Amino acid sequence: MGCPGEFELELHQTVTQAELEDVFSTNFGYQIKGINLRRAGDQRYIILLSNEGEIYDDRIGHGDRFRYIGEGVPEKGDQPETAANRALKEATRDLIPIYFFTSVEGVDAYEYEGLVDVMDHTYVNDGERMVYRFEMQKLGIAGWDEYTDAQAAVVAAEDDDPPLTETTEREQTTRLARSSAFAKQVKRAYEDTCAACGAARRSPDGKPEVEAAHIYRKAEGGVDRIHNGLALCRLHHWAFDTGWFAVTDDREIILNDRTDEAAPEEIRTLEGTRLAVPEDPAKQPSSEAFQNHRELHGLE
Repeated sequence: MGCPGEFELELHQTVTQAELEDVFSTNFGYQIKGINLRRAGDQRYIILLSNEGEIYDDRIGHGDRFRYIGEGVPEKGDQPETAANRALKEATRDLIPIYFFTSVEGVDAYEYEGLVDVMDHTYVNDGERMVYRFEMQKLGIAGWDEYTDAQAAVVAAEDDDPPLTETTEREQTTRLARSSAFAKQVKRAYEDTCAACGAARRSPDGKPEVEAAHIYRKAEGGVDRIHNGLALCRLHHWAFDTGWFAVTDDREIILNDRTDEAAPEEIRTLEGTRLAVPEDPAKQPSSEAFQNHRELHGLE
């Protein structure tokens, strides 16, 4: 395997350890478990194993979302920030391929579940020790090339009439990969800073608070493209989605005065200020998206 993009397995294909190691050009010499950080040239990647057995008893379930516990066995106490745990934390923002397999201890069979992404992480007490909990998302794709294609589509230069909704079959089949790429690209474009208030808060372990918001709502079919995105802190993401404020074509923040409810102080202070957007025109939000948001909330 020259690089992660040259992946050859198919979703739900079961392989032996020898076949898995042949694909990745590795030589572990023992049954693979846990988080395995590897490198192909300049690209880091992770082989992630969910193993049901005596040492690790991961139970992933059948949905697209699952929780994964970090590296470190109970008898050694609190989980440290190993290189593997740190790489999973960094994968919430950086492009790190994570190839996910499930296995049973003592059985030479590994089922490939495809690429996964880290949606969130916390460092918490599980009742006995401090552990890393990673909230994971299966992307429904097998190869890294498919993910990088979705990544490129999120930031692709558009014609004069950029789409605001997903319509093609290809866009639907790469929905989860596109959503993952959208969140990373939007937060990166805004440098993990809220476009409305300028906050760049981080958790004690360095996780940015900022979230990637759709301007044309995802629930309405809004496309995962950077021109339809904003980075907002949690408060202002909620306020934008619920219609407490909107944005004019020249990016001035206006408040919703068509309600008997009093706007929270943290929202009122935004009135008349301008949204901060990336300097790169290709990464700036579109006026059409803002117009759609104003119409949705009766502010047009």
